[in-house]
Amino acid sequence: MTATAFDPGLIKKYREPRVLLHFQWGDDDTKVYRYALTEVIDVGEIDPRTKCKKDEQGLTQQEIYKKLCQEQHLL
Repeated sequence: MTATAFDPGLIKKYREPRVLLHFQWGDDDTKVYRYALTEVIDVGEIDPRTKCKKDEQGLTQQEIYKKLCQEQHLL
């Protein structure tokens, strides 16, 4: 398996949003990172600079992740 098989740039080849995405971070990485779609957000509902919704402002990425997981009953 090569890093090119998990290049984030390959996302452009899909016509519809993917539910699962798989990436490798750099050429020397021996792990594949799987990302799952947790929600779809209207453009006006998220700050383009911080990538946070109003109720997420001031939270860390870890806190937002935990909040999303709790809302989806994943934790």
